[in-house]
Amino acid sequence: MMINASAARAAVPRAGNQVVRLGRIGPFLLIGQLAWAVPGTAGATLLQSLASDIDPAGKVRLITVIAAAGAITSAAGTVVGGQLSDRTRSRIGRRSPWLLGSSLVAALALAGCGATTSLVALGVLYAVFQLGIGTWTATLSALVPDHVEAEKVGRASSFAGLGYLIGQTVGGVMAGLFVTHPRQGLVAVPWLIVLGAVLIAVFVPTRDNRAASRAERRSRMRGLAVPTSWDFWLAFAGRFLFILAILMITQFMLYLFTDYLGLSKRDAGGVIAVATSLVGVLSAVTTVAAGVLSDRLQRRKIFVGGAPLLLAAGLVPVLAAPSLTTVFLFFAAVGLTLGTYLAVDQALMVAVLPDPESAARDLGVLSIGSTLPGVVAPVVGGALVGTLGYRTVFVTSLILAVAAAAVITGIRSIR
Repeated sequence: MMINASAARAAVPRAGNQVVRLGRIGPFLLIGQLAWAVPGTAGATLLQSLASDIDPAGKVRLITVIAAAGAITSAAGTVVGGQLSDRTRSRIGRRSPWLLGSSLVAALALAGCGATTSLVALGVLYAVFQLGIGTWTATLSALVPDHVEAEKVGRASSFAGLGYLIGQTVGGVMAGLFVTHPRQGLVAVPWLIVLGAVLIAVFVPTRDNRAASRAERRSRMRGLAVPTSWDFWLAFAGRFLFILAILMITQFMLYLFTDYLGLSKRDAGGVIAVATSLVGVLSAVTTVAAGVLSDRLQRRKIFVGGAPLLLAAGLVPVLAAPSLTTVFLFFAAVGLTLGTYLAVDQALMVAVLPDPESAARDLGVLSIGSTLPGVVAPVVGGALVGTLGYRTVFVTSLILAVAAAAVITGIRSIR
């Protein structure tokens, strides 16, 4: 079954926006994803390092609370920020004001985490950082349905996915460099997102939309309604289960190496840098290949549904013989998985949008499928580690990955 008419309309630039050549907008989709992935990835690990310095005995509990609070504010940012972005009228269009504002909020908050000595302030500032990141990602994602033609969405998704993967790799390397000096790292890493916002605001075409018609304004008010499309919510569930499967393990990555495998913090920092580099290199290859193949075949589910199964396969060696070697095999599987998934996931999400006039809001709702696992993973993962050990976490992750693949196959409006 081919992509249906409503899905195709959701992937065509809406009225008031202009089609932009993929060769022009693609690099800025890459920059936008890279710009938040670097501080997002580095910040999470550096926060774990800081927590182990502040409260060695209660570090897991501390990170669980901070990460859960941050995931909640990030989810709020994706929905509220996306909705406000859809309704914004300004001389520089809908998106640029929110990209600029959210990047500045996020950068200041993460830098503040490195400057404070208060645990309460640390939690609040990290929550504000995640609020900014949630708003940023919802607004950035809307650039695809705003400006990219339907038949090129897969390749646009590849640009975005590659940017995220490069950012994740660079963030992991920076986390490894600063792992023994987390405060300096938290102050240094977040400013890339501000630079990314400025570049997108300057170089991605926008139009003055202050003269929006009354009919268009009423349409935006109707956009407050919750989407009712079944395929929309299946896509949401598939993303939630897949991201949760990964975060169940990576949420406590530093502690996995120090407490489970017995490495020192310094050695663990080096391993994290190597592991994230491995993920980045393998993902870069599969991102490009999967995005191009998805567009040529006009198939999305085989890629997005197959990726969780590959992740599940990568978990088997860790379960059978936990060691540094099998952990690296797992991260190799993560690299191949993320490359395939991220290259096509954005295209699938755009295809199931019920209404192009509420693209940022709906993509924001779908983004909760990425942020909500950040609430669930530290709580459930922390409880499992504390009671049954890390092995149970790996088993749970495998089950979640298989469930994600099953859910994706249930989407009927695309193939």
